[in-house]
Amino acid sequence: MNDRRAVVFDGCFGWLHDGSARRGVVLCPAFGVEGLSALRAWGDLADRLAAAGLPTLRFDWPGTGDSLGDDRDPDRLPAWRAAAHAAVERLKAETGVEEVVLVGLRLGATVAAEVAAARSDVALFVAAAPVVSGRRFLREQKSFARLLRVRDEAGEPDADEIGGWAVAGFFTAAATAEALGAVDLLRAAPPAARVLMLAPEGDEAVAALAAKWREAGVQVEQFGFDGLETAIENPTRATVPEAAWARIVAAAGVGADAAPPRRPARPVAAPPRLDGGDWVETPLEFGPGRRLFGVLTSPKHPRAGAPTVILFDAGRIPHVGWGRGAVETARELAAGGRRVLRMDTAGIGDSRAHPDGPEEVLYSRDQIEDARAAMDRLAADGAERFVLVGTCSGAHVAFHAALADPRVVGLGMLNLQRFVWRPGDSLEVAMRNQLPAGSVYRRRLLRTDTWKRLFTGRIAVLTIAAELGRRWKARLAARIRRVFFTDPVRADLRRLAARGAGVLFVFGTEDGGRDEFAAHVGKEEAVGRAVPGAVLHLVADTDHNFSPRDARLRVREHLVAFLDGIESRAPSTATGLAPALVHLGSTLGSVVGATLA
Repeated sequence: MNDRRAVVFDGCFGWLHDGSARRGVVLCPAFGVEGLSALRAWGDLADRLAAAGLPTLRFDWPGTGDSLGDDRDPDRLPAWRAAAHAAVERLKAETGVEEVVLVGLRLGATVAAEVAAARSDVALFVAAAPVVSGRRFLREQKSFARLLRVRDEAGEPDADEIGGWAVAGFFTAAATAEALGAVDLLRAAPPAARVLMLAPEGDEAVAALAAKWREAGVQVEQFGFDGLETAIENPTRATVPEAAWARIVAAAGVGADAAPPRRPARPVAAPPRLDGGDWVETPLEFGPGRRLFGVLTSPKHPRAGAPTVILFDAGRIPHVGWGRGAVETARELAAGGRRVLRMDTAGIGDSRAHPDGPEEVLYSRDQIEDARAAMDRLAADGAERFVLVGTCSGAHVAFHAALADPRVVGLGMLNLQRFVWRPGDSLEVAMRNQLPAGSVYRRRLLRTDTWKRLFTGRIAVLTIAAELGRRWKARLAARIRRVFFTDPVRADLRRLAARGAGVLFVFGTEDGGRDEFAAHVGKEEAVGRAVPGAVLHLVADTDHNFSPRDARLRVREHLVAFLDGIESRAPSTATGLAPALVHLGSTLGSVVGATLA
């Protein structure tokens, strides 16, 4: 595996993948859900380019990913252009190369094309499914925003619907939209003398752009882009577009030996850190072989005695979070004096896969060990107590890591879907059957439009029936089991409570995880009796990922109140054998739970 190191420049976070060739590469990512979904594949492309000898810099645009800023900041388009220029200059300074390849994906290719046209050091421009017309792109985005809207049309607007709109939690301000609407690559100057264009078959806009650039004397190679949709539409299902990446690596290497000799490099000696005013962010690589990655947000004015918070996201969503929610949460908590690590477990986001790890990392035991590795790394800097917070499968990681480690004093589970993952369970089936809570279907059966959709075949009756049957069977089995035994999941939760750990549940009102909770813990209104001290909150008008900004704000309010409660209690004074006995009991409890649940 080639070397890489984290870098920061002009408020942007990035990765520099080392290579020895005379030519370097800058990767300009897609935006929004597309960029989030493609993040791991984007890192894979950087690895391939570096393995071919081409030093490669990939970075996050201002206001996106791990970079400073917000999607509501003014002058986004000029800031993005300036960041691409700064990325090229940083690559040249760090490596000494004199000539570069600019590679852009989707809207990132559009911004990069304008930047390349203004430079004289771009040997090759790669446009991967570029957005040719900003106006057309905005129409598509607005359609997606309406399609994915969670609230009823008659309901109050979400915060993301004021002054702009959002697609799956990623906001576009009206001023940014106005600037993007004026972008049209058909009217822009060609980006370089040599261009590689990749686009799905039948993309007439890209074909017209290629023809126009050829007329201007540009050497344009044009190919299809198999695998584009699966690379950009969903982080958990995303795949690497092998053929497209191979074409990019091959094209980037053509003529690299004839590039100008490298100058002496001027690497930046200072450790990478981003200063947000009230907090500072630093990248952490840790665990076996330093394969695991996270971003630590540290307050400049820490709260005395506050435990360190670790965030785990859903599925294969990287540490940035859906709609950049993990970044928002970490920075808000740090502004209030709390230290927060948002991390990727192995094989997700920017964390390398374990060489001998499972083929499917989600819900694996390895993820729990990764969580403990994070606590070990933070403990080396003096952290003693931890609060683990996870969403969906991340909540499963947090739950089992809390059971396994007595240093955990708080556990937050957001839209948890499974307490226990049994050997042989299929992630594909679980994702396909991720349906709303059973109570939602009971309410919908009273609506006329539901029966109309049922009789016209627009409702997947068998899929819904099978999944609800599984849930009801689990609830019935749990009720019977509780007559004779304590439910193993409830027993585990009680062990956490007896250890002094706080427990928080947050569910969307229509989320299917509520059925899992009912099966193992019982009635929501009685959570404090089932698990002493535990609290449960419901959040209305949201989807599974808490895409609406108002929903994310409510979740953070519940989390802050939960942390306040933990900090108001005195730290555990257990010494000697007590922590080890608690650790042993919790681990045995989780094993029994996995067997009986």
